[in-house]
Amino acid sequence: MKSLSAITVLCAAAWLSPGAQSAPAWTGLNAIPTEKPVKVVVEGESRIYFRVTPQHPLAVEITGPTRLRIVSRVELASAPKGKTAYGVQVTDGKRLIGSQQTETEPSDDASLPRSDTRLGQSRQLIVNVKSGARALKIAARGERPVLVRLLTSSPDKSGGETVSLTPVAAARSVSLRDAEKLIPYYSVLPGRPVRFRVIGPTTLELLSRLDFDETMRGTQSYRFRVTDGTARPKEYEFKTTKALTATWEGLPDRIPSKFRRLGLPVTQGTHEISVELLKPKGGSLEIHARIPELAVGNTE
Repeated sequence: MKSLSAITVLCAAAWLSPGAQSAPAWTGLNAIPTEKPVKVVVEGESRIYFRVTPQHPLAVEITGPTRLRIVSRVELASAPKGKTAYGVQVTDGKRLIGSQQTETEPSDDASLPRSDTRLGQSRQLIVNVKSGARALKIAARGERPVLVRLLTSSPDKSGGETVSLTPVAAARSVSLRDAEKLIPYYSVLPGRPVRFRVIGPTTLELLSRLDFDETMRGTQSYRFRVTDGTARPKEYEFKTTKALTATWEGLPDRIPSKFRRLGLPVTQGTHEISVELLKPKGGSLEIHARIPELAVGNTE
């Protein structure tokens, strides 16, 4: 992703409706011939997991090269207190390709239908899988069974490279660290919107992340308003939870949420847009804006 200085956004009412969005980066693996799937409800939506224990590792064949993402949730005791420690490890034949030792607390967002068993908050482990058909084994370490959701990376079908946009006005800039990547975001604070400018036609993507403080638990909702100088303002509301691995550089007292994506088609001409936080009152939102690289020639 390349950076582009002083630019950004909008058009008329047409762009204020969500446009086409990029394909998901990860595809869930929902069937393994030798294993019984376990349905887990996460934030009201069903997800397929598989149960593993130290005595019963999960055997799965993955065709590489790819990346395998393992989202894990430990099954907790009937009356969990404090944090529960557990581990997950992945082997390719006799070779250890990934391991994680972690601890977790009860989750307020995930549950097993028709069961009193509590689940822990999710943790994730990402491993690289070599070329060819690989026979992997995923095992759990600890006293409790662990549920794992498996996802493999899929090609980006969004149409090519994108260019990050720098706003013409923002309260501050922060960097998101996710794995080995650093991604620039810009803060939307109460009474201090972030403003962008761009020349269309193009498509603007806004990636938004809510800042979680120490008092915020489980699923949180946020709402923001998008306006330009001529179009009627539009409001968007999303629900989100804390990111699994991402952190803010320079904001040690805040935890980023999982991102939510909004696609806005931009019509011909030069336009300005502002993003204003409406909810939560007194909260803060971080925005990353980008456009397709092919549109760079139209910007100023």
